[in-house]
Amino acid sequence: MTAPPSPARPARGPWPQLRAVLVLLHVIAVVLGALPAPSGGMSRAAWRDPTVQDEFDAWRGKLAALGWSMSPEAFEEGLWTLGSELMAVRSRALRPFKHYYRYAGTTQSWRMFVAPHRYPARLFIDAREDGVWFNIFEEGAPGPDWRQSQLEQDRFRSALFRYSWPNYSRSYGQFSRWVAKEVAIDYPEADAVRLRWFKYKTLSPEDAGRGLEPEGEFIYIKTLPTVRGEPRASQAAPAPAAAPTPQVQP
Repeated sequence: MTAPPSPARPARGPWPQLRAVLVLLHVIAVVLGALPAPSGGMSRAAWRDPTVQDEFDAWRGKLAALGWSMSPEAFEEGLWTLGSELMAVRSRALRPFKHYYRYAGTTQSWRMFVAPHRYPARLFIDAREDGVWFNIFEEGAPGPDWRQSQLEQDRFRSALFRYSWPNYSRSYGQFSRWVAKEVAIDYPEADAVRLRWFKYKTLSPEDAGRGLEPEGEFIYIKTLPTVRGEPRASQAAPAPAAAPTPQVQP
């Protein structure tokens, strides 16, 4: 018995080859955008943070062990020059893909962290009534819990992390004004609000095991009058400026 003839294959045309090229370009665009880069960390003010300075000291020590000794100033200046040149090359490499990133939603704003954040900052918010200050929010604490479900939501925590760095002072100011409006609604007797960050060094495992409390100081203290007579602001607080996060782990 004769087998039936195989059905004729449809003409393939140029689409498979074109599709392969498009997939390759997409992979190249995403990989280039995801490569490690200092980005938001290219700030002299951010480099003065003790977390960053500790990392510099650690790397200088490693290089010194290999016979490359240099002063802290020379090491930092060399890193700044290298980082600036790297960012310039990266900018030129990504320029052909910038419209693709925007319209396809493939911007790579997150990269791998390069170091633990040994000197984090924790947000405190206080309100004032009849001349007396009282705390209404402490980040990471079970109470008091003003707007805790909102301020400690996963995506919002990323914004709070930015506000405690000096190169996000403008965004921190916008956030502070939003807090003043919201506190005026939830605490109608309050005439002022205060935001401050408790900056401290993380404990060693041994000290944490002994139940010790970290020592630190309050920084970036802002005191604002509460704002009355305005409708409730959106439940979404102002987002930070569109810039990458400094490359340390929150």
